[in-house]
Amino acid sequence: MPQHKGAERRVRLSEKRRIANKGTKITMRKMLKDFDPKAETAATSLKKIQSTLDRLARKGIVKKNYAANKKSKLARSIKKATA
Repeated sequence: MPQHKGAERRVRLSEKRRIANKGTKITMRKMLKDFDPKAETAATSLKKIQSTLDRLARKGIVKKNYAANKKSKLARSIKKATA
């Protein structure tokens, strides 16, 4: 247990942030799972997923290279499905 008032606050805040980050990660995973490169709305959903990944990477919830890797794979899957 923390001994100082500031340390107690950090524990409270980190728990609050952990819960919020968990929710956004779950949302991100659902978006990635529901993505269908063969659908007609694939381009618009890709744009939405890319912006979400960029936002999460900017906030530090996911790593920058993870976001770039996912975006690249999704773009390739659309290209492959349309070819």
